Amino acid sequence: MQYKTTLTAYKKYLKSLDIKSSTLQNYIWHTEQFLAWLDEKTMTQANLKTYYNFLLKKYPKIATINLHLVVVNKFLKFHNKRFRFDLLTPKAEPLAILTPSQLQKFLEQPSKNSSLVAIRDKALLELLYSTGLKIGQLVKLEKKFIDNIKQELIFNNSQISIPPLAWVALEKYLKHRQDDNPWLFTNLDRAGKNTDNHISIRSVERIIAKYASKLKPVLKINPQVLRNTLAHNLKQEGAQIQGLKSALHFKTKVGAKNYWHKI
Repeated sequence: MQYKTTLTAYKKYLKSLDIKSSTLQNYIWHTEQFLAWLDEKTMTQANLKTYYNFLLKKYPKIATINLHLVVVNKFLKFHNKRFRFDLLTPKAEPLAILTPSQLQKFLEQPSKNSSLVAIRDKALLELLYSTGLKIGQLVKLEKKFIDNIKQELIFNNSQISIPPLAWVALEKYLKHRQDDNPWLFTNLDRAGKNTDNHISIRSVERIIAKYASKLKPVLKINPQVLRNTLAHNLKQEGAQIQGLKSALHFKTKVGAKNYWHKI
């Protein structure tokens, strides 16, 4: 292995870069793997392209291939080689979005039961989807945030309109509440009574998974899927970046712009 004798010098070079010990070991290990593949071959452009094809066949993940390429590029630089590998561009995963039919069937699932738990779940899901709030915001809502006349939520100095379907579900839920608990959505014990605490983020995630599992076929639905669906539907209705920013409560226009282009 003609380059093995330079490995010691290369290790000293890496150490001079003042990188973390774990990163250093990672670079060294991957470099040794490259040199083992190279064996007695020289680092010609043809051999390096063969190595590139070898990585493509061996590793299915782009991130893994790119890690190997980054390491080898640094080794090539150390040897004053002009050749550099171009990194692969990860393919953008399409965002999961529910069709109108899937969304309707999902939101209707709690209505098949008349218990307080189901009535709460119906209001919760309708509000989570239609207001664009994140779970962390939803679970912290208090009953006093509701403006019954304007049918709005007054939250974080914002007025959030509650669409008619969500309002009907919310109004029904509040009429069934027989307690002085300030939280809008609370955990319910086995007897269906409200506990003192607001509902947890994990509980909301379980509620979503519960009703998604009742669909046929079963769909993988999580809070982000509902958020994607709302954003997609708003865009289909003509919403521009500023409208999406407002509806989904983005803090910056840049974040809303990036999301708008993904939908």
